[in-house]
Amino acid sequence: MNKKAMRDPDFLNAIIENVGALVIVLDHAGGIYRFNTACEKLSGFTFAEVEGKFPWDIFLPAEDSDAIHTAAFVAHVNNPQTALNQYTNRWRTKSGDYRLIEWSNTVLRDNQGKVEFMISVGTDITERKQIEEDLRHSEERMRLVLNATNDGIWDWNPITHEDYLSPRWKEIVGYQADELPNIDSIFFELIHPDDKTSVVQAITNHFEKHAQYRVEMRLRHKNGSYRWVLSRGEAVRDANGKPVRMVGSITDITDLKQAEENLKILNEQLESRVKQRTAEMTAARDEAERANRAKSAFLSRMSHELRTPMNAILGFSQLLEYENLQPRQLAYVQEIHRAGDYLLELINELLDLARIESGKMVVVSQPVNLAAAINTATEITQPLITARLLHLINQCPTGETVLADPTRLRQILVNLLSNAAKYNLSGGYIKISCHDQNNGFLRLCVTDTGPGIPPEKQAYLFKPFERLGAEFTAVEGTGIGLALSKQLTELMGGHVGFNSTLGEGSTFWIELPLTAEAENTENPISQDKAINTGKPQQTVLYIEDNAANLRLVEAMLRHQPHLKLISATHGESGLELARRYKPQVILLDIHLPGMDGYAVLEALKTDPITRDIPVIALSADAMSIDIDRGLQAGFIQYLTKPVRMDVLHEAIERYF
Repeated sequence: MNKKAMRDPDFLNAIIENVGALVIVLDHAGGIYRFNTACEKLSGFTFAEVEGKFPWDIFLPAEDSDAIHTAAFVAHVNNPQTALNQYTNRWRTKSGDYRLIEWSNTVLRDNQGKVEFMISVGTDITERKQIEEDLRHSEERMRLVLNATNDGIWDWNPITHEDYLSPRWKEIVGYQADELPNIDSIFFELIHPDDKTSVVQAITNHFEKHAQYRVEMRLRHKNGSYRWVLSRGEAVRDANGKPVRMVGSITDITDLKQAEENLKILNEQLESRVKQRTAEMTAARDEAERANRAKSAFLSRMSHELRTPMNAILGFSQLLEYENLQPRQLAYVQEIHRAGDYLLELINELLDLARIESGKMVVVSQPVNLAAAINTATEITQPLITARLLHLINQCPTGETVLADPTRLRQILVNLLSNAAKYNLSGGYIKISCHDQNNGFLRLCVTDTGPGIPPEKQAYLFKPFERLGAEFTAVEGTGIGLALSKQLTELMGGHVGFNSTLGEGSTFWIELPLTAEAENTENPISQDKAINTGKPQQTVLYIEDNAANLRLVEAMLRHQPHLKLISATHGESGLELARRYKPQVILLDIHLPGMDGYAVLEALKTDPITRDIPVIALSADAMSIDIDRGLQAGFIQYLTKPVRMDVLHEAIERYF
């Protein structure tokens, strides 16, 4: 291209516009001589705005202009041997943005070698460089991710059997990055023999059924040991869905597997200990149940053995009181009776305490009229209160109803009133009061005017057999009553407590749940010693093998002329008498030689002749379980020995 052509505008414009790139033509001084449309669009400047100006003053950043000036123009001017120069620089647009341009320069000289024109052809490589940079960053991020995950990467071609194992993959099994050839047979050789089948099957399922490839396997380490890895991968398929590559990773899970194995061993040991402990607890429970059964059997037997002689002692002492005794003899008999009652009370308390401790005590709570219960308890304790010259003050209203076992409530009240009388000062008073606690409970208080309880002894007050020094006095007692009362109250869902001041007296209280109004379930204590005899004669059959008990009942019924007693000492003979005489009532002992009382009762109930005769149990088996069993078996009533004469008379008369 000659100077004339360069100065021809039409020719020059045709050249620079058809190139399809950025074209700038500089004159010999470096000023802009031509500026094509592509440059205008990219830079935002028109040719008129840049004509004659140095391009580095317009387009180049200040920090780049000197270097570019020297490299791109001056060097060509001063060195005629330089005909072509390429470089890349940042190009500032009119809007202030920067584009990255790759330039190729051509210098035109005259015959003397002087520069006349320099043509710069540029390509905008901004996007390409950004893509390259993004790719470089992506690769760097991938490298960082792989390093952070600590996973080994693999790439397998199932067609050529070539594979790629990353350095980390090889490191997991103890090899350097340049070790192990890139063939898949090496990988399969490293798999533990017991795991090969499952790995091949997992790959097959992934290829053929698109199942997830995720398998745990053992790989042989360079040192000969095996490492557990979790292998995951995904197949790359062609247009027909055929797998052509498979890419994935492995994670070293050896430590996790070891932890799982340790946990498994620990669980096995724990299960073994649990089984052993369960067996021990089962054995202990069985032993405790056996001991409880033995204790219950012992208590039942002791109750029976103690009550049998007590039946004779109390029964005959009652009968003697009906005889025409001299005053001194009557006093002796009454003393025997009193001592017998005390002994029976002691036996009952000991057995009750033992039943509670063995878990055999059963209370049946029901609505109880508190006033009626207090009246019954005061009638029982009145002789003791009178003997001590004490005044009884009852401040409880008549309409209160509590939830309690009537028998046990009476037992507790009798105990509290008896203690208030025994440990009171002669001529003092006993006060009974009731207070609504506004929490659903009613507090019943028994207050005495005794000497009070020293603070250092109060902690032992509800412990069994603790009498706090009273055992060295003339006051009778065993130290069982308060302990028993506390446990009975708690069994009924209540609470027990006390307050005591030395020299002033003590107040013992129980709290029981309030409930709806109830009928009077308490029966006043009968003071009558005989029942009206103006009645037609009735026959009573008593089946009992103990001669003393037979004589006692015979003597008790002798005061009732309208009652005729016939007796038998064996179950078989008793059945014969029942069929022959058809008595109006049958009294039946439980422990009989040959047929026991339950067998006799069953025979009576199945015989059409005797099945309608009321049968009353009269037994020394006085445990609650014995009474429940007897009533369930069909006894119309269950009386326990020792039996009071008035109770026996009332029971018999009830069924005539």
